[in-house]
Amino acid sequence: MRRRQIKEDEENPHRWLVSYADFITLLFAFFVVMYSISSVNQGKYRVLSDSMSEAFHKQSNIDVQPAQQLGISVQRAPIALGREDNAGLRSMTATAAQIEDRMRNFIKKGQIAVRGNEKWLEVEINTSILFDSGSAELSQPAAEIMNNLVEAFRDSANPIYVSGYTDDLPINTVKFPSNWELSAARAASVVRLFADAGIDPSRLGAVGFGAYRPSVINFTEADRQKNRRVIIRMLSGEDMFGTTSPYAPKPAVTVPSANLPDTISPVSEPARATP
Repeated sequence: MRRRQIKEDEENPHRWLVSYADFITLLFAFFVVMYSISSVNQGKYRVLSDSMSEAFHKQSNIDVQPAQQLGISVQRAPIALGREDNAGLRSMTATAAQIEDRMRNFIKKGQIAVRGNEKWLEVEINTSILFDSGSAELSQPAAEIMNNLVEAFRDSANPIYVSGYTDDLPINTVKFPSNWELSAARAASVVRLFADAGIDPSRLGAVGFGAYRPSVINFTEADRQKNRRVIIRMLSGEDMFGTTSPYAPKPAVTVPSANLPDTISPVSEPARATP
């Protein structure tokens, strides 16, 4: 009996396109997932940076409003204060009150911030109102601010030091090879003005930190503007330079008695050898 011959199906030469289309679809989905993971959410990134900045600069962000709430109350101090300490704290409170009264308009604009506690008073000034870009010479609009600060600091005897800060944008000029020189020169300009205005130079000091102690992370131009600043600190006790203010506690110094002879025998010169 003759068998019936079964005709085989012809092979489809384009069936590989189905697998290729599946592969392309999976590859596209993979890159979409990777892009969604790596994309930066600016809002969340900003919240994260502000949270980190607040955590690491918590102490320096204590705004004082008004100056009477400066936190230099004797009742809050853990150690009993003497007359000299009370005088120093009263001097800082009075100085803070003068600064806030004289700088009220600048404080409202956010150009000046006044902070402090029982140990220090801090005035932070944005350099945009003190210096031109890339310059360490005080501008004409800075005269009003500096005159008010001089009047507020003049009656105090506490140590004062000025710190200069910049943003992270590099500078490379003949006068300022880096941000170190620029920040230090700006701090020195403020100190020199205080000294020329009659404040005792022995109370003053200047230091430049360059771009290495930012107030906020340098993400945007607004952040960089916040970091370009000068901070003037007045301390109630020993300052950062190792000297002590007139209001700091003076420990008693006991000099041990020494039994010295009434006369001291002269030291005889050794005899010279004869040739």
